[in-house]
Amino acid sequence: MIKYLFVLILLYLTQTKRIKQSYLIKSLKDWHYISKFGAETGEVFYSLTFRIKNADENDERTIPIQYELYLDEEWQNAIEKSECERNSVARRKETIWIPVKSGYEFKGSLTAKVRAHLWYFGFSDCEKQLRNSFPVENKVKLEVELHITNVGDTEFTLEQFGILQIIGVIAFIDVIMLIYNGNQILEKQKKYEEFSLPLFLLVITLLLETFSYSFLTIHLWIYSENGAGSILLQILSVIFQVASQFSLTMILVMLSWGWQINFSKFDNFELFLPISILIGFFQITIVGVSFIDYDSYYKDHSYEGWVGWLAALIYIGEFIYFMNGLVDTYNKQNTKIQQFILLLGLYGGVYFISFPVLQTVNLFTARYVRYKVMEIGTMLFRTSAILLLTRLFTSKKSIFAQISIENKSFLDRNKDE
Repeated sequence: MIKYLFVLILLYLTQTKRIKQSYLIKSLKDWHYISKFGAETGEVFYSLTFRIKNADENDERTIPIQYELYLDEEWQNAIEKSECERNSVARRKETIWIPVKSGYEFKGSLTAKVRAHLWYFGFSDCEKQLRNSFPVENKVKLEVELHITNVGDTEFTLEQFGILQIIGVIAFIDVIMLIYNGNQILEKQKKYEEFSLPLFLLVITLLLETFSYSFLTIHLWIYSENGAGSILLQILSVIFQVASQFSLTMILVMLSWGWQINFSKFDNFELFLPISILIGFFQITIVGVSFIDYDSYYKDHSYEGWVGWLAALIYIGEFIYFMNGLVDTYNKQNTKIQQFILLLGLYGGVYFISFPVLQTVNLFTARYVRYKVMEIGTMLFRTSAILLLTRLFTSKKSIFAQISIENKSFLDRNKDE
């Protein structure tokens, strides 16, 4: 599973707005999708380069191929047609003659005056002139490279506008919470000679999330400059994201089943071992499926389509298990602890249900805003859940401080203060 996730990550990392794709010519279809781009109102520039690889270096021929450009308003109509009829609704189509020896770079621009649009790039070989130009046994390839710059010479697509600043702010909030919680641990250790395990695990979760968002922020900044970003930073961001989600999920699940209420130590942690392995598998799956068919024409964000609903079902399953634990713990406790359990159900519900809710909301939003709704929405809900847990673990007036096994001497401490 880990190897599968790593392969998917590498495939995803190659899909920037400096797109480079390679096709074995003998395996070409009549029509191929290249990529899409969200263009802001104004003028957007692009370059489309076709090269023929592994051909005879003395081949002086020029071979035709047709490139096609579709507007979002006609795109659905286009993909419902047969491959060789799609060009009938293309906003722009042009036959490009490719020199076998040198390749050809086509430069163009797009202009939107009224509103922003999504543009879809494709090419076709319906006359089979390219495929018939080389013997079937040859391993000749067609290399297609697309580079697009948006209004203002930025490498970001319309969907990504403003996301760098938003993620930077979330990362800054995480740093503040990290410092605050770390200070709370040190103060508690110094004043009461006690170590708060729940708060320590929350700090670990925050640290992992801070690293993830920090790496992502730096990557996006580099991406805004060169359209490619940093592969290393993307990999690190994904790894820390998976670890952070696993840690937060485990904290919520263990609390729901009575940790810090009925027991505090991990003498019976073997009871949580199977579910921890299962949750780890689910978190890897959720991230892994987001890379499947990334940048396909039907995906406006990583979780578009069936992969998103699969991830939503996983979150709902985790939520059901979380609620089952809450109900079991609730039925065994007094009124004060029951109040805490209801509060924990609200906090945990924010985290578990946010993804399915955002996935549903995106059914009714414009295509070019779906990316922000899902990416920023999940980040904000996850950060909100950590904020709520921070208050739960650190506030002396919280119900948790009064009922937790770890804080049994809480009232006595207040008498001494």
